[in-house]
Amino acid sequence: MDMNRSTEPNLPKTTPDSGSAPKLLLKFSDTDSLFSRPSIAVAVDRRGQIPLQRFQELEQDIRNNPATPEPYVELGQIYVGQERWSDAKRVLESGVLACPDHEPLLVLREDLLLQQANQMLDQAKTTYAQDPSEQHKYNLEQADVNFANERIRVCRDRYRRHPEQKEILITWAIALRQLARIEDAIELLNTASETAELRSRASLQLGMCFQTLNRPLEALAAFRKAALYRAPPPELKIRRRALELALDLAESVGLVDSSLYYAKHLLEVCEQTNCRALELRIKNLETLEK
Repeated sequence: MDMNRSTEPNLPKTTPDSGSAPKLLLKFSDTDSLFSRPSIAVAVDRRGQIPLQRFQELEQDIRNNPATPEPYVELGQIYVGQERWSDAKRVLESGVLACPDHEPLLVLREDLLLQQANQMLDQAKTTYAQDPSEQHKYNLEQADVNFANERIRVCRDRYRRHPEQKEILITWAIALRQLARIEDAIELLNTASETAELRSRASLQLGMCFQTLNRPLEALAAFRKAALYRAPPPELKIRRRALELALDLAESVGLVDSSLYYAKHLLEVCEQTNCRALELRIKNLETLEK
């Protein structure tokens, strides 16, 4: 479904749910992680006879009150914390079926699916590193595509539920770019860039998209915006990365003046270990300029 270029990039026209909306995993975006590893409490049943671990109590609560969402969430968190992935998936899928509008439950299930897809990708990377055969290369490529598709699906679903969370669009666009769906990614990034605090991040990704499409002037313009926005100013890591990409791109297409411009700005924020090499690079560019 996620591989089709049909309706995903068309931004959904829904209204925000009430309350604060959850954010994507830190590992897959620049926002907070919702994963937790709760300790497992030991409880005693109401008759005071048979000691029950907390997960056993919750399994009973779910059987007795299947339409109550909180036991699914707590039990799912326990199973995630214990890395009992199949039990976590079983509980959370049952919970979503029984309580399809409970946001914490939806988020925890989505995070679990992302976690599982990422684990499969990590395993494929390890296997390929140990034995770089054609079959293992193919398996790695498939795991990479599957992980990107899972991120697309999660971002799409969360944005439909919470269209006020524009930062989701950037993670969504990164996954689309990974699958070479560049025009779709650009559409989402243009929308994200309308939000002031996301402008620099969105512009950095736009530059990468234009570079992939071999549109260097548009890419340079986007990198420049990402690095040099004044209000609000970009994060240091965003500014540095945008200037690095702009410098490399300007040099590759023979724009000496632009290369010098970006190099001098980069020198102001470069890491200490890279400053000497950058100074030499500037000297070489100044020689070419003459």
